[in-house]
Amino acid sequence: MRQEQEKQTRVALIDDDELVLSSLSALFEHQAGYHVVTYGDPLRAVEELSRLPVDIVISDYLMPELNGIDLLTKVRRLQPDTARILLTGFADKQNAIRAINEAGLYQFLEKPWDNDQLLMVIGGALQQKSLRRQLAEKVRALDRLVKEHTELAERQRSLERDLEMAAHVQRSLLPRCFPAVAGLQIDSFYRPCQAIGGDYFDFIKRDGETWILVSDISGHGAQAALSSMLIKAIFHEVGAATEGPAQLFAEMNAKLNRFLPAGIYAATAAVCVDERNGTIRLVNAGLPFPFVLRAGDGRLDQIPLPGFPLGMFSGVGLERYEVRQIEMTPGDVLLVASDGLSETQAENGEVFGDLELRRTLNELNGSRGSEVIERLIERADQFSSSRKPEDDVAIVALTRTST
Repeated sequence: MRQEQEKQTRVALIDDDELVLSSLSALFEHQAGYHVVTYGDPLRAVEELSRLPVDIVISDYLMPELNGIDLLTKVRRLQPDTARILLTGFADKQNAIRAINEAGLYQFLEKPWDNDQLLMVIGGALQQKSLRRQLAEKVRALDRLVKEHTELAERQRSLERDLEMAAHVQRSLLPRCFPAVAGLQIDSFYRPCQAIGGDYFDFIKRDGETWILVSDISGHGAQAALSSMLIKAIFHEVGAATEGPAQLFAEMNAKLNRFLPAGIYAATAAVCVDERNGTIRLVNAGLPFPFVLRAGDGRLDQIPLPGFPLGMFSGVGLERYEVRQIEMTPGDVLLVASDGLSETQAENGEVFGDLELRRTLNELNGSRGSEVIERLIERADQFSSSRKPEDDVAIVALTRTST
């Protein structure tokens, strides 16, 4: 490999003495295996070197029409990376300094030369040139990496701006507050595990009733967030005309099964409050069973309402969604939440789970819904040591204030 590289090395010799040219040519061609081009006329050499790339130029100093320093200065402009060596028959310190400054000389050698020394100098020049080339390649590669890093950083900043805007848009889809309902206080909490998430809650007002929807779309991030926008649109469209909560879910299921991507579904619960008589009906489709905190006797009831998540299967009729009327007395709290709370993980991998959730709710029995939510989040954050949540959390609490 080394011999192959040396054969590719091209050396230009410039001297008005034919004997010097023939001696150096023999040395470089036969001993080193270099390709040699020779010039007895310095002006012709400059003209040809403007077209012919070489690795090394060795020039005599004293020549007619153009001396070696001026010639090598021109070569420097033509081929900056070429190693330039000046060969002279007498020692001239002043000219040596000039040659180094003006011609960017690699080496200044005196005649008569020593073949071994000259070959060593040539080898050193080639090695230096190779190192410079490798360094230049590394610098170019580094420049490319810096440019790519800058572009990636800009893309990251752009993505963060887009996500921030998307999060702002998604938050704007959630109700800022729930409507005033006689005898009830409605409170809520929402926290995505990423900038945007798939948990969602909303309400509609219709015919003396308030319908509240809580939904947990499978997955996280952009796809889940976009799916929640679809659920909002379908909820408002279907809810405006449907007869009851079971029919609401049957029709929403049909539309979501049609429009949601394969494998995406929405665990959902709906609370229907009749403002005329204060009755509360509940329907569930795959969300964790809601709890009722009974302030009167301190009991914690869980409402077992199974149902297929919306969008998971086609052809699920309203008969598959059971509607349960919930009796509540003053101080009772109905809690509907996604599974993000119970799936909170501690540093050791332990899950908050249903047991810790029940223990916390039992401790909070008798508190208003807003306090129940606040203390639940505090307990979950303490349990996880405030680690970044791995799932979205949505909670809605209805507190019975009067009959």
